[in-house]
Amino acid sequence: MGKRKVIGIVAALAGMTAANALLVHVNADDRPQAKNHILGPAPAGKPGSAGGKGIIAGTLEPSLTYKKKDGVYVFTFTVKNQTERVQTVTFTSGKKYDYILYCDGKKVKQFSEGKMFTQIYEQRTLKQGQELSFQETFRHLKPGTYTLEWWLADKNWPNARAKVTFTIK
Repeated sequence: MGKRKVIGIVAALAGMTAANALLVHVNADDRPQAKNHILGPAPAGKPGSAGGKGIIAGTLEPSLTYKKKDGVYVFTFTVKNQTERVQTVTFTSGKKYDYILYCDGKKVKQFSEGKMFTQIYEQRTLKQGQELSFQETFRHLKPGTYTLEWWLADKNWPNARAKVTFTIK
């Protein structure tokens, strides 16, 4: 292989590395969101919520709410830094959260089941009062009593999980 060809390959690799670093830096402040349009209508009633207790030393405050719009239910899982210092959330893959939906005590769907996630390491810094939010849409749910359990995919924050129960008639 000639000297010019080696220099060209090295320059191309350096350029790709620089572009990747720029993309990571530019996207660092984006709020991650995932959408899932597989399931449909869900709860009747008011949005459920977990949390809302003000500053809790050393933890991220989770909440899980839902809204009904045009027969579709949109659930939002949020973790908010309600501590007195900056906190770091670490994701060791493309999976930033997981959830399980139960109907009358039986598992209907688990977000991560049957999926493969990119193997990427990402750290997100949350300043005081800052939050991460994720959304999923559920449609076409049959009548029954449902429970949705949702948690952050960071083993360092095992209590960053929330649950809501709702009934469809």
